[in-house]
Amino acid sequence: MKRSFLRQALPLWLLRSVTAADILEQWIHPLEREPFFNDVFERTWAHFPHPEPLVPITLDHVVEWIRSQGSSQETLELLRHPVTQKSFRPSPTATSSLQQISEAFMQGFSMVINSLHKWSEPGARLAKQLYAAAYLPVDVYMYLTPPHSHSYGLHSDVMDAFMVQLSGRKEWTVCDVPSWMAPRQLPEKILENFNVSCSNVTLQGGDVMYLPFGTLHRANTDSDFSMHLTVNLERQFYVWQALFLAMIHKALQPGLRIKKFALGRDFQPDDDELPLVAFLSQLTASVPEMARVPGFSISGTSAKLLTSLCNQDLPEEYLPLLTKEFQDLTSRLEAAASKSKRQTLKLKGKAVSIPKTLEKLREEPPHLLWALELARFHSMKHNSVMAEPNPFVSLSTARSKDPKAFLGLPLSQFPQKALSLSLPEDARLVRAPQLRALLLSEENVTKLWVNEETFQLRPEEVPAALFCLGLFAQNTSRGQAFHLKDVPTGATNLLPKLLSLGALLLI
Repeated sequence: MKRSFLRQALPLWLLRSVTAADILEQWIHPLEREPFFNDVFERTWAHFPHPEPLVPITLDHVVEWIRSQGSSQETLELLRHPVTQKSFRPSPTATSSLQQISEAFMQGFSMVINSLHKWSEPGARLAKQLYAAAYLPVDVYMYLTPPHSHSYGLHSDVMDAFMVQLSGRKEWTVCDVPSWMAPRQLPEKILENFNVSCSNVTLQGGDVMYLPFGTLHRANTDSDFSMHLTVNLERQFYVWQALFLAMIHKALQPGLRIKKFALGRDFQPDDDELPLVAFLSQLTASVPEMARVPGFSISGTSAKLLTSLCNQDLPEEYLPLLTKEFQDLTSRLEAAASKSKRQTLKLKGKAVSIPKTLEKLREEPPHLLWALELARFHSMKHNSVMAEPNPFVSLSTARSKDPKAFLGLPLSQFPQKALSLSLPEDARLVRAPQLRALLLSEENVTKLWVNEETFQLRPEEVPAALFCLGLFAQNTSRGQAFHLKDVPTGATNLLPKLLSLGALLLI
């Protein structure tokens, strides 16, 4: 039953078989895509040895980045010394950033290069490749560790991650009991209180290791240095704790708008200084599934939530599954909150009973749909992987149908006028593989986000947008190629926009 549901619900791009293996398939080889998402993803860690590095990033890149970016902590962070726990202080003779970083490395300090995907060409290319391969939005970091050193002690992270060894070697200890099963307990206590099995794994240049969120791990170097990428899969805005944070605020403020709330101070799911976040974190000790992404009751289904265009783009069976999980978690949270010594919080200047608010949520499931839209919006704003608007590729196809159609048109008018006039009915289009898109309706206004572009849709354009860019629902193209004649009516002005922005490609 589980596997048949997944086969029906996962889109073809996630289970596709391609001639030239994409970056994800290269990383997880010899495992294939379907067993990875069904049996490994979000469930267990896995080691994938490879004879040579699969990502073309070298020490020469690092040297150039340090020279161009400097040693600003926003870009490059030196960790505390693993023995003395002191911060690095450069000598007076180390005047350039490269000299200072080299000196720190020789003294045993590890370093982190932050957010490679935001400012470096190799990092951005990797992020786009992963998103094109499996619609996985990522943050990319690089760790450089000198010999006989380590970066952190035993710990866990709130996101899934791929560890990609670029050069050198690193010794890892990986444990099989996730920290979310014992929230608010120190890693050492988890090892003491649970029947934990830990394995030692050596990553060498080319190797890849997948760690689900919450996996306890630590790493150190021996006589060799290590350079590896940590590729974090974005999920923090989708976990149940973040969704409940949003739903409680919505229940207390029915007029709350998604954009204002997402960009405001109240929706910071990992900020324990916020009273409601701290209270929900406390309840998570009794309901550890709060740290998981909706859909956890069936393996591999969270990918649909993270990549769907809107709630209407989810498969028919998926929302009932989420609602069932929501009802179960709400009942358990109510029980945990009723046993708490503190049941009332002050929010927006008012005393709020959390047990009563949770009861209200259970009786009003529509707040869940609002929270899912909020999570998509926040994720979109946090990390947008850009498609490449390339009207010339598309226009050359259209021009071949009528070579004179573009004569006399200024360049700025090509995407709108030329495409709308020249596309034949049998033209084939497909959603761009690296696209990030969001369809959001609120207060009778529907807007479409295409990477960093936003525009309002007329009501008659919504079915066409859902069909062209949707991935899962029956009334969408599901990321597969389609003919122009298959698009619902009302798309006359919409299609040229989507083509010019790189959201759709002509085949």
